[in-house]
Amino acid sequence: MFVIILGLLSGVLAGLAVGGGTLLVPGLVLIQGTPQHVAQGISLFIFLPTSVLAILTHLRYGNVQWKLAAQLAVGAVIGSFLGAQLALLLQPKLLRKIFAVYLLAMAIYQLLASPKQKDAR
Repeated sequence: MFVIILGLLSGVLAGLAVGGGTLLVPGLVLIQGTPQHVAQGISLFIFLPTSVLAILTHLRYGNVQWKLAAQLAVGAVIGSFLGAQLALLLQPKLLRKIFAVYLLAMAIYQLLASPKQKDAR
C-alpha cells in the first residue's frame, strides 16, 4: 500500500512540475530500502508516463512555449545521457549525498528567491 501512495503523491508532484522524484527517490531509499541507483532508475522510468499526461494537460491550456522547450530539450538530452553515465560511476552513498544537497539547495532557493515571472497566458 505504501508504494501505491508513494506513486500517487509522486504523480501529483510531477503534475505540478515540482518533480515526483523529489519524493519518490527518498521514499524508496529511506523507507523501502531500495538501492540509490535503482530508486533513481525507477524514478526516471516513472517520469515517462507521468510527464506525458502532464504535458498533454499543459498543452491543452497553452502552457508550452515550443521554441524555448525545443532549445532546452537539446541540452537536456545530452545532459541526461552524461548525468546517467556519471551516476553509474558514483558510489551509492555519494550519489545519495549529491541528491540530498541538490534537494536542500532547491528548497532554500524556492524559499528565498524572488524570480521575475512573466504570465504565460
